[in-house]
Amino acid sequence: MAAGLVSGAFTAGVYAQDVLERVDAYLRPDFQIVIDGEAVRMDSPVLVYNDTSYLPLKEISQRLGSSVYWKGETKQIYINTRVNAEQRQENPNQSYETIELNNAYSAMVSYLGAEYPVLITSNIKSGSYGRYYRESDVKRMGVDTSGLAKAKDRLTDEVFVHENELQKRWRQTPTQVYTAGYEAYVIADETHPKKTDILRKHIKAMEKSTYGDAEFTIKPVMAQKVSGKENEYDFLYLETVRMLKEYFPPITRYKIARLVITQDIFLPDSYVVNIHNTTDLEIEAQKREHPESK
Repeated sequence: MAAGLVSGAFTAGVYAQDVLERVDAYLRPDFQIVIDGEAVRMDSPVLVYNDTSYLPLKEISQRLGSSVYWKGETKQIYINTRVNAEQRQENPNQSYETIELNNAYSAMVSYLGAEYPVLITSNIKSGSYGRYYRESDVKRMGVDTSGLAKAKDRLTDEVFVHENELQKRWRQTPTQVYTAGYEAYVIADETHPKKTDILRKHIKAMEKSTYGDAEFTIKPVMAQKVSGKENEYDFLYLETVRMLKEYFPPITRYKIARLVITQDIFLPDSYVVNIHNTTDLEIEAQKREHPESK
């Protein structure tokens, strides 16, 4: 049985009536999809029509590392591969500028017609201006970053590329996408609307809390689905701690919380979110800088 692809990014209703044709097809939830030797659970079952299997284009493309974007006004489907074929291996001896997260935020950007989540930061070090894009996000957009000057963030230990360097390789300058119900941070790689909604509600509940004489507030930066984990997400945020009764300067730290979604025992169609662990990025950076003190 040949495998075909149909888009899960749009519905038939966007077309003029005279181009539509009704067909008889079958949903096969018993079909199992295996990608690179690993069985995966799809949000939508396989559809079989005329002895051909069809999968949701948007979902299967994301699992293969590509991005799909449906542009309704022009009735076009954009498919962008994650990494250019000419992407070369990095020099293991490459040196990096050291930066530190500052005013970090995430956004959905449009590039070559498709939309991508990106993590962006400025540099806390004085004298450094402009935006740094996380390299893994840029590669996902299909941009060849080999040979460009790069920086490594002290807190996350991730590689970033300055926008001035990326201008050498952009095929067009990315633009930020603002949608209905726009949020100031991105939940990356999760397309299930109920899971996205429950994550946002949980993060909203985290934004302000009080323990004893301390008040904790957080600024969400980005939540990203953990690769290979069905319901786990790394949530990056900036936490500020203020003392209520005595004056001490506020303490701000970037942290990552591992959020895990599970189904509600009593309501199978509902989900709950729990925090499994929280990582203080300043403490982790100090461990890397002073391994002898571990």
